[in-house]
Amino acid sequence: MMIFLREKFIAQIMMIIIGIMFLIGAVLLGNQKWGGSSGGGREDDVVLKISGTEVKRSEFERLVSNEIQRQQQQTQGRSSVDRKQVEKDVIDRLVQQQILLTNAQISNAEIERYIRSDSNQVTTYNIYYRQGLDDFYRQNVRLQMSYEALQNDIQGLELITDVEVEKEYRRQNNKAKFKYIQFQHFEYNNAVKVEDAEVQAYFEKNKEKYRIADQINLKFIKIDPKNFVSDDMVQAYYDSHKQEFTTPEAVKARHILKKFPDNATDEQKAEVKTEAEELLKKVQAEIAEGKDFADLAKEHSDDSSASQGGALRGRHPKLPPGDYFARGDMVPPFEKTCFDELKPGEVSGLVETQFGYHIIKLEEKKPEDIQLFDFAKREIKNKLIQIDGVDEAKTIAEELLFDVEIYDYEEAIKLDQYKDLSLTLQDTGLFPEDDSSIPKIGSKYTYRGLIERVFDMEVNVSDVIDAKKTSGDIEAYFVGKVSEKKRAAIPEFEAVKDKVTNDFRKEKYKQLALEDAKNLFSLRSNDESLEELAKKYEPPEGVSKKEREVKESNLFPLSPLSNFIPNMGNSREAMLAAFNMELNEVGGPFQGDNASYIVQLVEQQEPDIEKFESDPAEKSGLRRSLLRSKKSEVYANWIAALEKQTPKWIHPDYQ
Repeated sequence: MMIFLREKFIAQIMMIIIGIMFLIGAVLLGNQKWGGSSGGGREDDVVLKISGTEVKRSEFERLVSNEIQRQQQQTQGRSSVDRKQVEKDVIDRLVQQQILLTNAQISNAEIERYIRSDSNQVTTYNIYYRQGLDDFYRQNVRLQMSYEALQNDIQGLELITDVEVEKEYRRQNNKAKFKYIQFQHFEYNNAVKVEDAEVQAYFEKNKEKYRIADQINLKFIKIDPKNFVSDDMVQAYYDSHKQEFTTPEAVKARHILKKFPDNATDEQKAEVKTEAEELLKKVQAEIAEGKDFADLAKEHSDDSSASQGGALRGRHPKLPPGDYFARGDMVPPFEKTCFDELKPGEVSGLVETQFGYHIIKLEEKKPEDIQLFDFAKREIKNKLIQIDGVDEAKTIAEELLFDVEIYDYEEAIKLDQYKDLSLTLQDTGLFPEDDSSIPKIGSKYTYRGLIERVFDMEVNVSDVIDAKKTSGDIEAYFVGKVSEKKRAAIPEFEAVKDKVTNDFRKEKYKQLALEDAKNLFSLRSNDESLEELAKKYEPPEGVSKKEREVKESNLFPLSPLSNFIPNMGNSREAMLAAFNMELNEVGGPFQGDNASYIVQLVEQQEPDIEKFESDPAEKSGLRRSLLRSKKSEVYANWIAALEKQTPKWIHPDYQ
């Protein structure tokens, strides 16, 4: 039970993190959207208030739309998505997010220190920074730190008893094994007889499953900023900005500092020098004995870098995160020693700076490196697209909109000023709001904000529409108009008949598989083996499989999280039954995800308590696992209680 709670809670936290990512993404994009199928309000309506924080309809609808899309992608469209449940889940995530951020006050300085504490995090941050998403990354770090801080505060006093450890050991090591006869659903496909009247009745009963979202038809001309940046422009930029593509000469070094007192007198400096000379002799002797310089720095250095073994970090933006520094990052005497005097592996004598006397070990040198044009040209082109291409495309789009309103689309693109641009007029045809791809244009994730904007446009009103990349940069401009709108509706049966028929067939052959299993099970006499029962099998009409073989699963425990039985398949019914059956008992039929089963329990493995008692490592590992579970349970209960207490108002459209 504890393991289940732990995994469930981790999943819950991940959903909170996904929720904040969706919300931040919505704010960054800043696009508009008219109300979804659940409500007809405007995009600037406040639909949710959580402890004073307001969420507007456009933001909330975007979260709901993204979550629906995510679930559809996960199931590959095999099952419908309950919009009302999605709305409830999004509200829950937003409430949990607000609780985390409100109850743990994480400062900007703490976030900065957290990011800089690990080179991998610095690398990730730099990637987000280059895409203009550094605020997005920081906000997610804030959420993670809030969770960790609150978790540590709340969970500190939890303990696990020996009884709990033994109980969990028994659960994990109490295992079962089946022999089974399998009736796979797909085997009954050809046996299914479907009448139109049955399909019609199925549709009437499950109409909401086939609801089509809001649809529009977009007439558009695309103006792509990439078309306004030539190869010659890219080459010219490279030639005149070589420094941008040059990584400077760099070194990696450690040091031991004998520090001057604040406002030191000449006499005090002389005393420090004497001490530093003695320290140099000691360090040289210890190095000769094989001691590591980093350990000596931790022991002897007065500098704040001592805890990192005397490692020094540079500030040059072209250098990778880590302990490299370039000329200009350090004071001149220190820099001269590292760059001009020492070779990698060498240790200096005393080097005086305004801070004191240094003993320096040079670890590595990197020569200056100039990135070749072939490797830089993609980066340059993307940069020029945003500097020059976007401005040119926007100007063209605005001029074209003016001409479209005078001459209409077909005639406008024939004007002399547009002939060299090879502009084309296209039509998407009707497409729904929740599609992941926009016909004739591309993925809605590549052209972010486009769907939200066009679904908010009035019919037959032309406008310039911008679409953005994930980074927030412009991907393209469109001059277009919505030529037709269809609000969300349940389609006529004939329009979705093929899909309904396919769904109905699946239900039918799943039912036929279970009935076939029941028929065979009814033929079993007392004490008859599974093998003998399988010999009695006679297939129903339309089923090509003439025999049923007996197979065997692998050993499996009763899992709180998974329905999977190794070498057999997913069946919660069968798994639960296994731990309530007698050895050699035959049971079923049990329904599974893809088959029905008749089973026989052929092996039970009891936990070895003597082994458990004599294995302290096993006990210790289980105790740690259970403690994590219990702490997560305590935290989950705490946050659930706060959710109930958190003041919130929800717009009637989403209640």
